[in-house]
Amino acid sequence: MLTTQKLGHYSESVSSLLKQVFPDANIDLSTNNELLTYGLVLDGSANQKTAKKVVGFGAVYTRKMQQGTRTFNAGIVGGIAIHSDYRRQGLCSRLMAQLDAAQIQASLEHSFLFAYAPKVYHAAGYQLLHAPIHFFDTPSNQWASFVYRGGMVKSLGTENGSLLEPHTLIEFNGRVY
Repeated sequence: MLTTQKLGHYSESVSSLLKQVFPDANIDLSTNNELLTYGLVLDGSANQKTAKKVVGFGAVYTRKMQQGTRTFNAGIVGGIAIHSDYRRQGLCSRLMAQLDAAQIQASLEHSFLFAYAPKVYHAAGYQLLHAPIHFFDTPSNQWASFVYRGGMVKSLGTENGSLLEPHTLIEFNGRVY
């Protein structure tokens, strides 16, 4: 497991992994000003002198969001991918724990993710998101609002700790990762 600021060194390997895990989706590696952190899972022992293969990846982006009159800091987990040859080894759970710790350290109140297989993330504490979201839809290049199937949310228990209203629109103030 590795979390580092040297993502550029691994960008080709990460892009390859994302294409392998999500062949029908356009999942990209966004290194914009919203990127809080990312985690890598590398194949091989720490003693290897050769470059290690990226077999797992995940990122957290952060921004202010609103629901009704309430504003809160939130994380958006994106690009969670474990190479098919490395699944069922607990790597996703360890990666998610690492990303959660970074969000808690950054005092984020809620964490969102949009999953192809939502059941996988229940063990990490995520619940289905029933509230509609207003976000910038990058494929259509316009703003959209709807209940995102596969959308999930987790309260990170910061000092405010307020729960989200289950059916009130959440203003995402940007894109979904």
